[in-house]
Amino acid sequence: MATGRNTIPLHRLEETTTDGFVLKALLHDHDLAQEDVISLDAHRDDHYLFLLMEKGKGRGMVDFQVFNLKGNNLLLILPGQVHKYSRVSKDTEGWFLAMDTGLIPDEFRAVLEDPLLALRPINPGAPCMEQMKRCLELAHDLDQQTATGYSKRAVYSLLTTFVAMVTNIYAQQRDMPIGKRSRPQVITRDFRALLIQEYKKLKSPGDYAAALHLSLSYLNEAVKEATGFTVTYWIHQEVMLEAKRLLYHSSCTVKEIAYELGYEDPTYFSRLFKKTVGKTPGEFREQYRK
Repeated sequence: MATGRNTIPLHRLEETTTDGFVLKALLHDHDLAQEDVISLDAHRDDHYLFLLMEKGKGRGMVDFQVFNLKGNNLLLILPGQVHKYSRVSKDTEGWFLAMDTGLIPDEFRAVLEDPLLALRPINPGAPCMEQMKRCLELAHDLDQQTATGYSKRAVYSLLTTFVAMVTNIYAQQRDMPIGKRSRPQVITRDFRALLIQEYKKLKSPGDYAAALHLSLSYLNEAVKEATGFTVTYWIHQEVMLEAKRLLYHSSCTVKEIAYELGYEDPTYFSRLFKKTVGKTPGEFREQYRK
């Protein structure tokens, strides 16, 4: 049923945290909606969502695919996917993790963002569930302690380990039937693969359409149907993802980063960064290096 909104809300992780992740335990009798752990209304996120449900039941929809959750289930929701929860029982126990795309290694994203991979709730099995649970418990415990540079690195390492386990689980699904592949999905997969390789050189949607031997309008239509976002959106996201990495992990100046990413005009690059990320490169670097 339509909600009357002109646009689907987009939840940005940076509006909630400056750490790049939110990790919360879902406890018995926890009011998920009231505590804003899980939004029940249809929306998109600009980050990854992982729901590790140990007990309880849930029902929702991701891009028009209805799903049911129960104990010992893992659910992954990708950036840009429209989703909502119609019911989450109050006896739910487990873990909720929202994680910035920039914290997830490219080799993991190549698996998890493959549009031909069926991202449905799955039961990883008791041993794997226990390993993932212990990983998140330790990350949560460390995150609650006095923050230091070393403890924070430990938290990030544990979260990366958790995502590695999730990636392995879903990668195994590639050997299973995943249904008929739609043309938009195939085109989007090819576009995303090309984007990851050429984002420093190819900057316009027309460049990618030409490289894929497609009309610009058809490429944009296919990508938007498969992901909910335009070709331009994904180009900017990929470029700014690398920009954020360089700002965080390197001592390169903004001008050097602009040149590294293929922009001859650093001023234009800074304006594009602020428009896409919501803050200037300098503000972003200062925020994440506090």
